Formats: sequence, structure tokens, C-alpha cells
Amino acid sequence: MTTEFAGAIDLEPALTADEIAYVRRLAGSREAALAWAPNRDGTGLRPRRGADVAACVAGLRHLIATMDRPGRFRGMVAAYDTETGAMVAVTAVRGRVTTRVLRKRPAAAERSNVVDLAARRRAVSRAIS
Repeated sequence: MTTEFAGAIDLEPALTADEIAYVRRLAGSREAALAWAPNRDGTGLRPRRGADVAACVAGLRHLIATMDRPGRFRGMVAAYDTETGAMVAVTAVRGRVTTRVLRKRPAAAERSNVVDLAARRRAVSRAIS
């Protein structure tokens, strides 16, 4: 599964040098691999390549819970799965992280009416006449 991300979580006020080091330490640890990377100036967070949506949500919730001012996180990141076509929005506002499905992947069993009519031509023609 390949996920592409667009957007960023803005931080107001910006992270201090100690907080940036904390976020980078979390990203490098094996126990709690964080799916977010801070900007150089500490004004934003972007998802890392290869991360999945669940890891992004869990990591952002962990950061908000462990940092002092949870109200500083604000923004939205869209995650698009290139294989299935599903799109999810991850939003951070006022210390809360929410997800919302913007577009679902098409169901495998879902068929169009044209295919159904072609497969049941006799039954349909009897019902019409």
C-alpha cells in the first residue's frame, strides 16, 4: 500500500530547539516510531514518507498529549492511497485529532446496472414486456 500525503500541521508558537530535538528523538526510536517530521524552524509538522494513516494519527495524538500547549497544533493533512483510491483527512484543532473519510475505495462486489442487465437479459426482457 502506497500512501501520499498533502498538507501540514502548523505550530503556533513554533517549537523550541529542545522540542524539535524531542520530536526527532521520537522519530528515531524503535519503540515509538513517530510518523511526523518537524520543519527546520519548528513552525510545522509533515508526515514522513512510507507512514500509514493510523501511525500518523497515533503519533500526532501522542505529541499533543505530551507537549505543554496542545492548542498550538492546527492544520489538516490529506492521505491518499494510490492503490485503492481512498482519501482520508487528518485534522488537528484545539488539542484534538480527528479523521474523516473524504473518499472511500470502491467496493469489489459493486457492479454497474449495465453489467447486471447484460448478465440477466432474459429475465429483464420478460419483466419489461
